[in-house]
Amino acid sequence: MQYSITNLDAFFVVLALGYLIQGSDVSFISQLKGQFQANPILGLSLAICLFSMAGIPPLVGFFAKYRVLYSAIENGYYFLAIVGILASVVSAAYYLRVIRVIHFDRQNTPGSLKRGTQRLTSVHSYVIAVLTLFILLFILSPSLLLNSSNLLALSLFTA
Repeated sequence: MQYSITNLDAFFVVLALGYLIQGSDVSFISQLKGQFQANPILGLSLAICLFSMAGIPPLVGFFAKYRVLYSAIENGYYFLAIVGILASVVSAAYYLRVIRVIHFDRQNTPGSLKRGTQRLTSVHSYVIAVLTLFILLFILSPSLLLNSSNLLALSLFTA
């Protein structure tokens, strides 16, 4: 559930960046150079999503990875847990590269930043805001989602 919510939020943010800045879809990471200077809120929201997918505490992605790895270790799957940790470290490097491109790389030419009169719809803005706040504020009341996911898993896998 966590990964789906975080991916959905990242997808909406990248769509919004493409729409606002370039007027088209984003195909390459290099197209996101310097987008934090153009729209700091969307850049920060995408950074939060990527940090969550990397498993940085106290974001929701950390708790998801913790629960999966704890479950694997508890059931004796030590090798699988080690592979999961190594895969998480490798994926974090890729997520951090995207954050570096968005926040710290500069545009090649000063005039390459296309700014039109496009604006996000309020629905798109609200979806991004709600999903980002869920990722950030999950730590305040994690039991609601965790208990509901436990009940769902129990209902699916018990007779």
